[in-house]
Amino acid sequence: MRDIGLPILSGVESDMTYKKFGFLTAILALSGFYLYTLYLAAHPNVSLAYKLYYLEGKTRFWEHNSSMTYQPGNELNLTKPSRFLSSEGWAKKPSDEGTLLSGQGGLYFVLPKQAANPDQLTVQARINSPEAGALLKVALGHDFTTTVKLAKAGINEIRLSLPGDSLTADPKRPNFLALSAPTPINVQSVRLTVAQ
Repeated sequence: MRDIGLPILSGVESDMTYKKFGFLTAILALSGFYLYTLYLAAHPNVSLAYKLYYLEGKTRFWEHNSSMTYQPGNELNLTKPSRFLSSEGWAKKPSDEGTLLSGQGGLYFVLPKQAANPDQLTVQARINSPEAGALLKVALGHDFTTTVKLAKAGINEIRLSLPGDSLTADPKRPNFLALSAPTPINVQSVRLTVAQ
């Protein structure tokens, strides 16, 4: 028999080779897992409601398995938590008088596809003001801003028509109706309607 020059591994050396191979395999597997985890963290595949609440912190309340799609004409009862409220400006808990707005806040919403590209957005709201003459600034997009002076202390019902050209029905890009009140006011309800 001819000697081909390969060393014969003893049992101990053979055991060490398998341990090294197992160790390297484990390191490669864990590295792959962590790289995949980092990829998922950088590119999350989650709903818009989840993204706005948990990842970006833009909304005040989380409703499990909810959508940010607002059906025009439905009333948002703000005496209860609403997923559409921004995290800024609104009280942490609503009351029977509504949700307190102080400073800058707003509503995030997505329009359904059948309401895409409206000509006009009408905002109706019931607002409980502590004093007559309180101001509410309303803005939609970068192009439209108006200020409403509340007529009396107590319940005020307002109705505004806003241009709808800056609204989108893109489910990945929510619309934002900005509301700002220098004097704290309680917003009881809001209803948005669109006209084509």
